Amino acid sequence: MPDSPHFRIGTRGSDLALWQAHHVRDLIANAGGTSEIIVLSTQGDRQQVQAFEKLEGKGFFTKEIEEALLEQRIDIAVHSHKDLETQQPKGLSIVAVPDRASQRDTLLVRADRHVAAPWLPLAQGATIGTSSVRRRDQLLLLRPDLNIVALRGNVPTRVKRLQEGGCDAIVLAEAGLDRLDLSLDGVVRHSLEPRHFVPAPAQGALALQMRETDPKTSFLTALNNPSAQSGVRSERNVLRALEGGCQLPFGAHWNDETQQLRCFLQTPAGPLRILAPHDQAALSQLTPSAPFSVHVTRTPRTNSVLSRLARGYGAALIESPLIAVQPLASPVEPASWSSSSQDWVWLGSPGACDAAKGWLNKHPQTRIAVPGDGTAEALDAMFLTRLDFVGNGHPAQAWHAFAGDRTPGEHVAIPHGTYSLKRWNTGKTQATVHAWTHYEPVPHEAGTESADVVCFTSPSNVNTWQAEAPAKMVAIGPTTSAALTAKGWSHTTAVSPDAFGLWEAILEAKSS
Repeated sequence: MPDSPHFRIGTRGSDLALWQAHHVRDLIANAGGTSEIIVLSTQGDRQQVQAFEKLEGKGFFTKEIEEALLEQRIDIAVHSHKDLETQQPKGLSIVAVPDRASQRDTLLVRADRHVAAPWLPLAQGATIGTSSVRRRDQLLLLRPDLNIVALRGNVPTRVKRLQEGGCDAIVLAEAGLDRLDLSLDGVVRHSLEPRHFVPAPAQGALALQMRETDPKTSFLTALNNPSAQSGVRSERNVLRALEGGCQLPFGAHWNDETQQLRCFLQTPAGPLRILAPHDQAALSQLTPSAPFSVHVTRTPRTNSVLSRLARGYGAALIESPLIAVQPLASPVEPASWSSSSQDWVWLGSPGACDAAKGWLNKHPQTRIAVPGDGTAEALDAMFLTRLDFVGNGHPAQAWHAFAGDRTPGEHVAIPHGTYSLKRWNTGKTQATVHAWTHYEPVPHEAGTESADVVCFTSPSNVNTWQAEAPAKMVAIGPTTSAALTAKGWSHTTAVSPDAFGLWEAILEAKSS
């Protein structure tokens, strides 16, 4: 092999594919080689109307390029790794996976349709364009009210259709947006956390494919990132075992920091969401064993995300609070509130949402702020149009973010419970805060439910539990965990207090 080998790089002709090919050309040049780019057309490029699940065959974006490689018309095929079939054609192999870009998906929303709402910043019934069944099913997991329409075309075309009003929002791979650096005038960009929205296996990664017999393959080993290659391998191993391709509603995300593999699989029964230490463990969890039951000590929420996650796994979800919130007979509002501008109300928990319904009806112009999606999900539908702030789900952080954005002259009402942690006394705000005790916890008539896993949603629920310690327990957050620890009860604590954090903690507790 010559010291400075020359490569013919085969690629699709889309803007993103050409960016990727030029990026690989630069990597080769930096390593001391030379190259030229040869543009090829694929089935996926030629058929831009039908959704992928309606197209016949596989390898819509790769087959013709692989054929050119086997016919020695090119030396390297540059692919978006997620487009490749899990089994390599005979005689070809992936010789390098360069540094990986963002693995996330991104929601792009027309600015005039961007509103605060549970899980996704979209109004009820909003229309979202996507050609991916994986994205479609996860959007509907988060928000069953959304209208999903098929949308094909390259990245610039889809962004343009959004800007022209063809739909309210679209979902794209974040890596593609970052690489193309498109103008997003009139569009709000919302990065989707893999914890809530699992990306495609190998998303954000490039695959450099060559003939196995080509002596120049050794030159490209310097372009390989072992960490990226390992993560992609874990994600695609599960996809391979499921015998799936881009038509399978499946997502996988390897987290280098936590060393965990998160997967999503839509089945006829519903969505399967699991978290595992490696690909083999993920596969075992994606084939659920005997049904089990979960008791969550909270007021039932009709068709919540948690209920849909449980349904997909075949688990029986029992939502029954040990305590309920009850508005005080004569709550004393601060006198200053009645003469204020009544700008905002901070509802710090699902219980506050339940207890403040009457108050909200009396103050129809007051905007609503909540700490996270779990609390937003507890709001009655009639109040969602007034929701204007949804935090990150961590109560203290969310309050600090909300309070820090307030300006002088704004007023924030906080109707709270008798045992509230009073987080509004921490952090700085330029707004005027009006806080008063509005409701109190009272014992609930329902008795202790029998279940395989019990999920405690507050310290009060822990202290009200009268039966023996459950065999397997979950705490919704650190204060609830402290109450369980005080009793000497071993438990699993959710990483986040929303439906996904609870569900992953429930599965961990079940398997412990």
